[in-house]
Amino acid sequence: MALVALVALPFLAGAADLSSKEIQSAQKLYHAKCAKCHKFYNPADYSETDWQRWMEKMGKKSKLKPSQSELLSRYLDTFRTPAKK
Repeated sequence: MALVALVALPFLAGAADLSSKEIQSAQKLYHAKCAKCHKFYNPADYSETDWQRWMEKMGKKSKLKPSQSELLSRYLDTFRTPAKK
């Protein structure tokens, strides 16, 4: 079920700022670096400050390159904002 949400939800939540290639890369990165260790944590459930703190901590722990961290952050931020109408 979470896999379906990670594939479909960004399109519903306004991933227009990401190209389809970036979305695919971010999803692959998420599954390789995040989902292999823990469940999906919805960014909307955290304050911006708390979420950024977790992203920084987990980015270091999973040894993300700066470009990977930036892409993953942009992708996961699409879950934070409500769908645009």
